[in-house]
Amino acid sequence: MLYSPFSDAMVQALECESVIICMACEIDFESGTTRVHSGAGELVLSGYVYLGVGSLGKCGSVSEASDISPSQMNLSLSGLDTALLTQTLNEPCVDRPVRTYLVAIADDGNPLAIDLLHEGFISSSSAVAGKTCGISYTVSNIFEKWQEGRSDRFTDESQRALYQDDRFFRYVAQMSERSIYWGSKKDAPPFNYA
Repeated sequence: MLYSPFSDAMVQALECESVIICMACEIDFESGTTRVHSGAGELVLSGYVYLGVGSLGKCGSVSEASDISPSQMNLSLSGLDTALLTQTLNEPCVDRPVRTYLVAIADDGNPLAIDLLHEGFISSSSAVAGKTCGISYTVSNIFEKWQEGRSDRFTDESQRALYQDDRFFRYVAQMSERSIYWGSKKDAPPFNYA
């Protein structure tokens, strides 16, 4: 069975004689949503305006397998002035959602197809100051969070911290010490298979 990571609309758009491919990115910061694309000018996708950053923006490669291993990609933007870089660094960005799209654009500038390429969250950020001020974000997918330990446990105390009146786990400590006799006469009446 052949599998294509692209939708049928994207495959048809890529088969056109002349098509422009660009990346679009949507980052949901606390102060507002930032929408940019790798081309120049404004691009309207699904009713939202994406601003072009051209060669100042870079999107790293995305590699994913058919398993649940975590994947990461890098997004960077250079050419920022010092004031904008300072404002960006003061914005809390870790764990903020990020969506990256592949966009096929016709010669007239209208989008032909949009495919979600990578969805995740910002796991780290770094900045470069000097002649070429810039910022870089590492975007991880949801599978990276699966590797983190959980703070809550299957105990009565942990459950009551979340839901005060819920006593569902009150017997867990006692049950872990009990002996269980599967299929024994000690815990069940005999069955008659006639």
